[in-house]
Amino acid sequence: MNTPTQRQQAIATLFKRRRTELNLSQEEVARRVRELLGGEGFKQQSYAAIEAGKTKHSKFLPQIARALGIPAQVFDPSAPPPALTSSTTIAYSDTATVLGETSGKLPVIGSIAAGAWCEAIALQPSDIEDWIESPGPVGPRAFVLKIDGISMFNPSGPVSFADGDHVVIDPDAEPLPGDFVAARLANSNRVTFKRLRQDEGEWYLEAINPAWEPRYIRMSEEWHICGKAKWKVQRL
Repeated sequence: MNTPTQRQQAIATLFKRRRTELNLSQEEVARRVRELLGGEGFKQQSYAAIEAGKTKHSKFLPQIARALGIPAQVFDPSAPPPALTSSTTIAYSDTATVLGETSGKLPVIGSIAAGAWCEAIALQPSDIEDWIESPGPVGPRAFVLKIDGISMFNPSGPVSFADGDHVVIDPDAEPLPGDFVAARLANSNRVTFKRLRQDEGEWYLEAINPAWEPRYIRMSEEWHICGKAKWKVQRL
């Protein structure tokens, strides 16, 4: 996001889209915000101005986000995660179909936005392509990476990732050899999704597509692991 005005409009668009998804009136959103504030005055007109992109600064953005079910990490990656209401244990290679109770929503972002997230730069609302319920407990900086490309496509193997697949990435989970990870090269503005390998003290990123070249990338000091993959998520 280049200017405060663009960010202001992006937040307005995000709030309006989410309110429409929830079928809430502006007055209902304002009422929820007042409840979160313990009765402090917040009127429908104030919310309407924010949603219309007319308010440059508002101290109520975190409360509005919470009232709309938007994680605070959208505005601040260091913010604590939403409280978990359920826990699901799923083998990584399984498909997580999330219905009913949730354990928090995660933003779906592409490889470039994930590069910014990896550098602890707050996401802009326009970076978020969708929201997906988390299949289980995750750290405060978790997100859903939209896979780009076919380097991890291997339909004959036990696990395969096609272009456009969604994978939950948790930067607070420690990756081990054999885990799938999102990694970023220092001079790149995007992340790559690969399997982490170790051989004779050297670390590598492996593409599981047997036809992909190069199949292995040796990790130098310029590589940074942004997070460990925990689930492959499919929405029905």
